[in-house]
Amino acid sequence: MLELKKYINKIESFSKNELRLSNLVHVALAFDENYAMPAGVTITSVIKNNDSLNFCFHLLVDNVSNDNIAKLKELVQHNVSIKIYYLNNNFDINPDTLVLGYLSAVSCVRFILPALLHSQTKKFLYLDSDILCLKSISELYNTDISNYVAGVIPDDEPMQNEIKTLYPIDAKKYFNSGVLLINTDEWVKNNLTNKCINKVNDGNVYRFADQDVLNILLENKTILLPIKYNTKIHITIPCNEEKEIAPYTVLLHYVTGYKPWYQTFNSQLFKKYYQLSPWKDVERPLALKKSWLRNYAKYCFKQKKFISAMQFYYFYLLRKIN
Repeated sequence: MLELKKYINKIESFSKNELRLSNLVHVALAFDENYAMPAGVTITSVIKNNDSLNFCFHLLVDNVSNDNIAKLKELVQHNVSIKIYYLNNNFDINPDTLVLGYLSAVSCVRFILPALLHSQTKKFLYLDSDILCLKSISELYNTDISNYVAGVIPDDEPMQNEIKTLYPIDAKKYFNSGVLLINTDEWVKNNLTNKCINKVNDGNVYRFADQDVLNILLENKTILLPIKYNTKIHITIPCNEEKEIAPYTVLLHYVTGYKPWYQTFNSQLFKKYYQLSPWKDVERPLALKKSWLRNYAKYCFKQKKFISAMQFYYFYLLRKIN
């Protein structure tokens, strides 16, 4: 059983009125300061496409600034309440297993969410903070998972082929951990929080960190759900890939290190929900890597946006010098 004080410093609750517990959709996210704004945009997209639902968003945060906490609170409305859980320094992950450059220890914080929420709900939807909701999640949330630990969405074939060489599990059932519909009763009954934390810290290097650990420990304990609930997208600078997604897509997941909230990616979908969020008047971050600035300058030049091209090449030179 998870002791709250072990990993959580404090909990804050925010709501405009008392939402009926029997009618609540519980959604959870976990993030640090770097992902606070994207998480807020994810939440905004869920709210805007599900106005008939009553939500409780459970946000497990690590070193998030007061400014971003204040903006997260702005998301509260008549059908939306928010609970913020402040992570302490006791949550520790073997850094050697975070082999992908854009992963941090916070990616493994999802391990403690089911035990944390067990007393509040029998089921919740976990979302990564690089996801946009494009349609109603009602059908997804109402999926019967009473006989499973979680409802999951299978990963794509290239990923499954890679997994075949890494672990002795059924690669065809390998799932992406960005969207998880979790049965808290089954999770707690199987003591999975402790098992996950022990597994990720057992000295082995897991190629995809939390995702690999979850797939190993949840083998034969999940039900596979349609890909529309976790449609993966790999973006390039123009983000034309957004125009090619299937019209039935419910949750769009921006995988890889290329993220649509950086100014060096021309994501129209992200901009749409960004402008609807409390962060609309905050300038988006420029780029994670200096090479992105140079590439975006070249892209602007080809588009005959010469002022933007010179501006971003200037940014590139500044970062290169520094």
